[in-house]
Amino acid sequence: MYNFRKIFISFFGLFLAGLPLICISSNGAGIGDEGIQNPLAAESFTELFIGIAEWAAGIAVVVAVLMIVIGGFQYMISGGNEEKIKTAIKTIKYALIGLMIALLSWSLLSALLGILGIQ
Repeated sequence: MYNFRKIFISFFGLFLAGLPLICISSNGAGIGDEGIQNPLAAESFTELFIGIAEWAAGIAVVVAVLMIVIGGFQYMISGGNEEKIKTAIKTIKYALIGLMIALLSWSLLSALLGILGIQ
């Protein structure tokens, strides 16, 4: 009984491992006539890099605005405590610096792409 179970599991494992090979057609095009689809929205490395850079700049802007709101909240609840007010002002100051860097990087990327004639 133990041998039968061991053999059955081995053959079943080989079947599962070879299942993708069964799905590939004889000409190697992939599943059906469509072939393997590109999961990315970009067709070239340049488009992929631009998409990632724009996405990162967008995330940085959102985080900077969120930090400005958090700094404002810290300032409001400081209760006149000089230490907490300094912390809140630092938070707002560094968030504004981060926001400027994110916006400048996005505009620099757009200008560079325009100069190079990529987009």
